Amino acid sequence: MSREDETRELTDADRHLLDFIRSLEGKSLEQLESAAKQIITLVTSLLGLFLGILAFKDDPTYLAYWDVKLLAGLALLTFLAALFFALGVVLPREYHVSDLNSMRLALTAMLRRKRDALRAATLAFGLAVTLVFLLALDILLRM
Repeated sequence: MSREDETRELTDADRHLLDFIRSLEGKSLEQLESAAKQIITLVTSLLGLFLGILAFKDDPTYLAYWDVKLLAGLALLTFLAALFFALGVVLPREYHVSDLNSMRLALTAMLRRKRDALRAATLAFGLAVTLVFLLALDILLRM
């Protein structure tokens, strides 16, 4: 009989670890959705800043440059992508479960979908912020 086949009583440390892991698993959905809501808030706030940069003065001459237009367009698209990915995390989806096994599979699918959408939202948000920074720097260098 190999060492892997042996069973033993759970120690207090084992029970503590199991409880901790169960607690993490139970809070995962809430944490994913909370992070997505934070990205939604940041995107909507930074969109206001972004549009303010573009309309810095009455007749911005820097909007005549193709690189300013390109950076602005890419930033806007990536902000919108971040917003849509983050909304994909928080919008409810229908899951049909009939037994414990299908509940486990549904939970795994739900966590995977939300995690992947949040990862995409985070990447898009980071790219959008970088583009806005480059845009602001480009505009400042032209003034």
